Amino acid sequence: MRTLYASLAVLALATGCAGPKVHYDYDARATYAGYRAWDWYAAPKGGGGANPIADARVRRAVEAELTAKGFRRESAADPDFLVIYQAAYGPRRKGARGHVSVGLGMVPVRGLGLGVGVAAPVSGGHRGKIGSIILEIKDFKSQQVIWRAEAEEVLDDSLTPEESDQDVAKAVTAMLAKFPPPTAR
Repeated sequence: MRTLYASLAVLALATGCAGPKVHYDYDARATYAGYRAWDWYAAPKGGGGANPIADARVRRAVEAELTAKGFRRESAADPDFLVIYQAAYGPRRKGARGHVSVGLGMVPVRGLGLGVGVAAPVSGGHRGKIGSIILEIKDFKSQQVIWRAEAEEVLDDSLTPEESDQDVAKAVTAMLAKFPPPTAR
């Protein structure tokens, strides 16, 4: 029985500690080696996300991560690349954060067997909005998007501000871990 409880604890921790689902793509022909300076892409009026607090949170995380990678923000002169940030919000899917399943089986005796299964959602019934973070890197000279990443279901209006800070920082770190692309280092 102790083994069952230990297994359940490990499963619950693994499910709760899973990072954001991140997808990325890049132009393998682009030259990333000369990039040193960046700036934010100036979005047209009316652009940006629906939540200015979440937008500021994402921008702070991006700036911190790019600085940690050795890039500097350049707003007085032409940068090497521009960062485009978008938030894509949608309705929360029921059980959007996943679910935990537990199964138990016993060795058959005289052709008989016993199996038990339990599944439960990890998140509650909150029905607010949930959003993804989309980052694009645009080469300043060519004005072409050369790198893109998306972290799914990171902007969650059911979290506290502290939890949101942690989730956004973790997502941005995971996204920018792939910039510059591994082949360009």
